[in-house]
Amino acid sequence: MSFPFNDEFQKIIEISGEQNKVIRNEEVNSLLLSLDSYSHDIKMEVLRRISFIKWIKPRLKGGWTKKNLTPLLNDAATQLNMPAPNWRTLTEWHKNYHLSGNNITSLIPKHSNKGNTQQHTNSNFLIKKAIHEKYLTLNRPSISQTFKYYCALVILENRSITTNKIKKVSQRTFYNRINALPKYDVAIKRYGKRYADIYYRKIGKMLNATRLLEYVEIDHTPLDLILLDDELKIVLGRPYLTILIDRYSKCIIGYNISFRPPSFESIRHAFCNACLDKSSITQQYPHLKNDWPMAGKIENLVVDNGAEFWSNSLEDSLRPFATNILFNKVGKPWMKPLVEKFFDVLNKGLVHSLPGTTRSRIKQLKGYNPKKDAAITFSLFLELFHTWIIDIYHMSSDTRETATPYFKWQEGVTTLPPLTYTDEEAQQLRIELGILNTRTVRIGGIFLYGLRYESEELNEYRKIWGAIDKNNLTLKTKTDPSDISHIFVYLTNESRYIKVPCMTDISYTSGLTLFQHQTNQKLQRTKTRLQIDHEKLADSRMYVENRIAEEVEKIKSSKKRTTKTTHSSKIARHQDIGSHTQKSIHIPNEQSDTKKQNKNQNEHDILNGWDEQFDDLEGF
Repeated sequence: MSFPFNDEFQKIIEISGEQNKVIRNEEVNSLLLSLDSYSHDIKMEVLRRISFIKWIKPRLKGGWTKKNLTPLLNDAATQLNMPAPNWRTLTEWHKNYHLSGNNITSLIPKHSNKGNTQQHTNSNFLIKKAIHEKYLTLNRPSISQTFKYYCALVILENRSITTNKIKKVSQRTFYNRINALPKYDVAIKRYGKRYADIYYRKIGKMLNATRLLEYVEIDHTPLDLILLDDELKIVLGRPYLTILIDRYSKCIIGYNISFRPPSFESIRHAFCNACLDKSSITQQYPHLKNDWPMAGKIENLVVDNGAEFWSNSLEDSLRPFATNILFNKVGKPWMKPLVEKFFDVLNKGLVHSLPGTTRSRIKQLKGYNPKKDAAITFSLFLELFHTWIIDIYHMSSDTRETATPYFKWQEGVTTLPPLTYTDEEAQQLRIELGILNTRTVRIGGIFLYGLRYESEELNEYRKIWGAIDKNNLTLKTKTDPSDISHIFVYLTNESRYIKVPCMTDISYTSGLTLFQHQTNQKLQRTKTRLQIDHEKLADSRMYVENRIAEEVEKIKSSKKRTTKTTHSSKIARHQDIGSHTQKSIHIPNEQSDTKKQNKNQNEHDILNGWDEQFDDLEGF
């Protein structure tokens, strides 16, 4: 084994007989490896010390005394071509080396102990006070501000001292005291434990994939790009990108681009795109030079802790296909690193080169206006995105040039091809990846999202399994969020789905998305609220309440009340009491004022004679 310092140590490693051997080449290399963390000068000094010890020890007759060592030191200096140490120094070297069990580190110069190491002064308690009360706070003042605070504490303390006043330490000494504090403890005090744990966390290792689609990572991000509408050429804003990436091959197996924030719908479209055949892409873009064969059944879907991934709809949808959901633990991004890295590669490789690109930090724009310079339409970006994924990303090697995603996928297919979906399973996948709800089947069908869904098949199922004395026929439903003109209802006792159309307004729900419907409902509620004059409504309600109270009080205080009211409702029907006619069963007498005196008697006769004359009269 060659040694890089052979020229410098030629005199040390020369061999002149067995007794004159100083240090072998192998031993020199071993010594240097053990001193690898030290500087070049320290290594040289350690080799000098061990060389003198090993040269003198076999030639020394007697003890390590001045008389015995002095003549040998002169010969050693000549033979080794090195300055000889004092005999006492050599004795100390040998003593330390022997007591350490011949450990080479005992010969390292103690430079770290040189200088003034005394840290405790009469102002030590004020230094601690300034550090804890000023520096180690969430306000995070600078060391300079903390030192000024320390100086103020010294001045105030000296006011009460007549003799032996406290002497301030220098600013450099104060800085050294703070810099000597444990960095993790300082971070906890100045930034909080969560930030300190993140910054000083231990980076673990992700689960390695041994085959295709064993682990697939999924995540969302807003793209650093502003797009235009295809027809109107108006600014649409920044779209959201959902990506699924295979951990084994690093291939992109599915995606979704939408202007809606990340949701279950984004996951649904991206997951379907990942699992099913994508040969139509090459037909849609004939300029592509390569195909996109990545598809199949995913074994483990690695997700973060976004709310959309915790939905019951996702877990229920993936259960029939044996796809397991692995939730990435908070604060451990290395468990899902590929998708995070891909977003950075996409931005640098495509997005940031397009007009209308934005940046994560506003200062990076430096006068650039992305809205003003936006020139990429949505359809054009899709064309560029597919071209970049299929013909550039999949066909480029990684930074270490260990593999190319496309050929890594082909290698995995040869070794163990992933399971794929049949046409029937693909249809079931689209149904299962709907939004999960449970509803009770009632007269009229199923009521969901303010709409009514019913079919003959559902009604027949209700006749068989819906008990008349119990309203407990509850079924699972799946809704395609991109089309709410129908839902899929799972018939539990028959283990199958049926398609149930919307009966509320067929023309309204045709091709309508759930998001559009919920937006329409929100706008309708807002419009209704704006049409209501709440002040006038409150006045009217109070008027009704007051009129009722007045009438009740009037009746209670009345001395003369009709004693027989059994058939009053029949009289009201006979007299045609209503909003369009008269308001009382009182018969007006317009012939003479004298008949008013017999008014009460006539009413009494009418009531008494009603049973006899009109007992069989019923309302129409």
